[in-house]
Amino acid sequence: MPLTVPAHPVFPRLLAPDDAELADQLGAAVVHRETVHSWPLSWVERVRLADGRTYACKTQLPPTVEPEFYARARSPLLPAYVRVTAGTIALDWIEAPLLATVRDTGELLAHGRAVVGEIARLPADLPTYLDIAGEAAWRREVEWALEGLARFPRVDPGAVEGLRAWAAQPSVLRVVDAATGVIHGDLTPHQVFLTPDGYRVIDWQRPVRGPSDVDLVALLVHSRLDPGPHLPSEAIGIYWLLLLHWAVRGDRDVAPGLPLFRSWAKAAVNHILAA
Repeated sequence: MPLTVPAHPVFPRLLAPDDAELADQLGAAVVHRETVHSWPLSWVERVRLADGRTYACKTQLPPTVEPEFYARARSPLLPAYVRVTAGTIALDWIEAPLLATVRDTGELLAHGRAVVGEIARLPADLPTYLDIAGEAAWRREVEWALEGLARFPRVDPGAVEGLRAWAAQPSVLRVVDAATGVIHGDLTPHQVFLTPDGYRVIDWQRPVRGPSDVDLVALLVHSRLDPGPHLPSEAIGIYWLLLLHWAVRGDRDVAPGLPLFRSWAKAAVNHILAA
């Protein structure tokens, strides 16, 4: 394959650094690069250098705070990084099993609680994509999401009012009022590496200031496990509300009318109202 790849072949808005830019920032010539993941907002390439080092080079479009997050965060949870351009970061390539390889529910839950506990120890002043800590911030973001949802086709106004009433419940408000720290926001078992010296967590495009239990909900949902027996219903609902918020943002700013965002919104509404 050609070594200079300035634009993604399917998502042309994603413009990666060429080989010369990578070599200049990473300190050695590029000998191989291949796509390992892509979608309209991000493109990840495995890049191998002439001196044997390997990086995951991630080019991304807004909305994201990941470059700023890596610049400020100091934690063994995060791999070492280099900012290559304004839109591209290079992360040390991690050769370790993923949490997704763990099949035993009890073991996965134990790892999940440990990872979420370490995330909760991140500094509270790190850059975030969204802030739902405290009643005022929560109500503001809920209303923004519901106003966007109401503009979707065939949305039942009764469902919107039902979500508004759920979000205003005293038990939900107590949970967001108690939140002070930074959470990953959409933690999956494919983003957690089990290395010999501890966990590594990637994909910090859209961290949130909010309740830490939401990260464990996300991990279980993405593992196709019911979080209900393990976590409070309020944290589960907040996870789905955050997914609804992102679905509205994606439908408005990323790919209007994309079925994926509409399906996320529908799933979020159904889960919250069925609780």
